[in-house]
Amino acid sequence: MKKTIMAFAAIMLALPAWAQTGQTDGEVRKVDKAQGKVTLRHGPVAAWNMGGMTMTFQVPDRALLEKLKEGDKGRFTLRKDNQGYWLLEAEMQ
Repeated sequence: MKKTIMAFAAIMLALPAWAQTGQTDGEVRKVDKAQGKVTLRHGPVAAWNMGGMTMTFQVPDRALLEKLKEGDKGRFTLRKDNQGYWLLEAEMQ
């Protein structure tokens, strides 16, 4: 049994990370530059089968955080993977 669990764990670690991208319109609710995160109130993300809601995204590009401020509205490109939810791009109105 122990060998089976170890073999399964090794296979899972060897699998590539999965990722899904999606786009939605929304509004910036909070920018946390220190943590590298932004909170968005977004519409549905059809690619994820997700309805609209308010949630926090990690932002890998710190320069993007400098461009965003509370109340900004626009179109957002998002990614979800086994590391969490990410804001990749923002096209402001």
